[in-house]
Amino acid sequence: MDKRKKTKIKGKKKAAIIAGSIVGIILILCLSGYLMINSYLNKIKYDPGVEALASEISPEPDDHTESDSPKAEIDMLNKKVEENLSTSSTPLLYDNDVFNILLIGSDTRTAGSRGRSDSMILISINKRTSKIMATSLLRDIYLQIPGVSQGNRLNTANAFGGPALLLDTIQQNFKIKVDKYIAVDFFSFMDIVDQVGGVDIDVTNDEIKVANNYIHEINNLKGLPVDNGELTLAGKQTLTGKQALSYARIRYVGNGDFGRTDRQRLVLEQVFSKIKTQNISQLNNLLNTSLPEVTTNLSKNELFSLVLSMPSYANDTIDSWRIPVDGTFSYLSVRGMSVLGIDFSKNTAEMRKRIYG
Repeated sequence: MDKRKKTKIKGKKKAAIIAGSIVGIILILCLSGYLMINSYLNKIKYDPGVEALASEISPEPDDHTESDSPKAEIDMLNKKVEENLSTSSTPLLYDNDVFNILLIGSDTRTAGSRGRSDSMILISINKRTSKIMATSLLRDIYLQIPGVSQGNRLNTANAFGGPALLLDTIQQNFKIKVDKYIAVDFFSFMDIVDQVGGVDIDVTNDEIKVANNYIHEINNLKGLPVDNGELTLAGKQTLTGKQALSYARIRYVGNGDFGRTDRQRLVLEQVFSKIKTQNISQLNNLLNTSLPEVTTNLSKNELFSLVLSMPSYANDTIDSWRIPVDGTFSYLSVRGMSVLGIDFSKNTAEMRKRIYG
């Protein structure tokens, strides 16, 4: 064998070794990445979706309306919500290109227990249009909860039967397929905001007065001095987890629950914005702290797929709005509760257009 052939064979062997090494390194990196992501996902609480239905729930602290609406109006409202739930002619809308995840923030005061869903934001990822739609569902929407004898506010479904019943309630009333949910409570929310370094919010004097009342409540629950972490000055500032939670709960300033959902989406946008700027060490701390406090019915494989897809969503257009839309609701009082009586057909049609259009 001449020198040229030997050199050629050596070159091929060397190239094969280099190629094999590169493949080996890639496989090791992929395996390391998988193991790292898997270790994070193991921290999450996975919900099998089986919830016992409570026979009744305690009254909400802020149910204090002076008197009910006229009986005729209440009877008409109850008739409408019962008919809406029993409507079988409209199937649940489903699209393979749209993935709906309900973000649930419960008003649980005791860690690990079940409470009302103080915040409900439906995140719709539309692969076809490259849009992400954030739809706030107002908690005071009056509707029929499957299995519950009387009409009630939407936010009570979570207290009656947990996230499984809340998803079923939304699906049956709005005829929209809700694929999965991710839930946090008061304590989880505060920890997540603190881990990202707080959120930058412009707070008014009127908002400070109400927010501080919520701060006092949290301090009482955590055994802290009543004035710990109070807001003192109006203007743009970085809010801690406790302050951000109190700000997001405000509904006695401005346009009631409509204003509160605006605040909730603003805080959520700030959290997402802060996460984008975190380094590896900060993200590690965030995930280690927050994931054990998250509950979801997403499987580990589904979560893994979502994590891998995150880079492709980075440039998606994000729009936010709320249900009910203007001109489709009225304020009523039922059994001492301030509620929203809504036109389901108009709101369902708008949800279908915005989420699937």
